Amino acid sequence: MPVISKDIHRVLTEGGFVRFIWRTGRKELITPSGRSLRIDGRTYQGFLKTLAPRLERTETGSMEEKDLVVEWRKRR
Repeated sequence: MPVISKDIHRVLTEGGFVRFIWRTGRKELITPSGRSLRIDGRTYQGFLKTLAPRLERTETGSMEEKDLVVEWRKRR
């Protein structure tokens, strides 16, 4: 079953987060229990425009080293 924006909203509220892995281009929703759900490109673009600006963003790694990982969580 595909992830929709309502799912992202619910999981973020429950303590989960969204992760983007630059090397592979993988976009995923991580539930509080650690389950990973793949997010398609269209849903991810909508997330970036609507929800992401209101969330806490963290980056680890770098594009130069090709190990950049970006995560978005609800602000505490």
